[in-house]
Amino acid sequence: MMDLREDALALMDYLGIRPKKRLGQNFLISKEAIKKICDTADISSEDVVIEMGAGLGFLSEELVRRNPRKLILVEVDRKICSYLERKFEGKAEVLCMDMMSLLPSKEFSKIVSVPPYNISSRLVSSLLKSDFRKAVLVLQKEFVGKLKARPGTRKYTWISVLSQAVFHIEIAGYISRFNFIPTPKVDSLIISLVPKGISRDIIETLFRVVMTAFSKRRRKIGKILPIKDRRIAEKRSINLSPDEFLEIALSIGDKIERSYSNKKDVYRGSSWHL
Repeated sequence: MMDLREDALALMDYLGIRPKKRLGQNFLISKEAIKKICDTADISSEDVVIEMGAGLGFLSEELVRRNPRKLILVEVDRKICSYLERKFEGKAEVLCMDMMSLLPSKEFSKIVSVPPYNISSRLVSSLLKSDFRKAVLVLQKEFVGKLKARPGTRKYTWISVLSQAVFHIEIAGYISRFNFIPTPKVDSLIISLVPKGISRDIIETLFRVVMTAFSKRRRKIGKILPIKDRRIAEKRSINLSPDEFLEIALSIGDKIERSYSNKKDVYRGSSWHL
């Protein structure tokens, strides 16, 4: 196995840093995984690429070699930022900030990220309303299971519906927990998200429909929302497919928008809120 463990330890010692638990820092040290991530991103000379959470810069180095039109590296750790600015001067723009503050944005075509596990839900939620052509993410295996969960299963939740309705989701590879330093307690998967081209207005309406439905997930959807199609109305929320939720959003969009315009959104500020 080709890994960068010794390089990572030497660099952390040189910079005088240790992985910060509060920042969810687990640095990827597998050359094979880094290559797979970049291959999946399929970067061209026309792409504006953003790496969210650049860490020690090992993935960044490979992204530079792929020769995008522009590369933006985002990192919140100030010591690491200073190092990245020196290392990639003239090759990439380095932004020292919280990656989540950049979304939504229309300034890039490809997104690459090995994010902290504890922001996975927030990150995917934010990507739902962002304008990009492809995102390649390394996420906890269990969380990817939720993204791809089928209707009627225990893992099927609001994030399953929204993600599958808005994105084409593909699993590109597996990464063992032992390919990170420090070693996390979970394994990871490389996934790609390619938007289906659904408009922002429809996504906003879909969100409200899904939010309402999953607040009473075991009730028949016809008892929760004004649905004329009896075939759909008789189903419980947890048994509806993403396409059926999208059909509901398209058919009752105006009604649900009016109902929300006259009340406070109780989910504002939570990971449900788009």
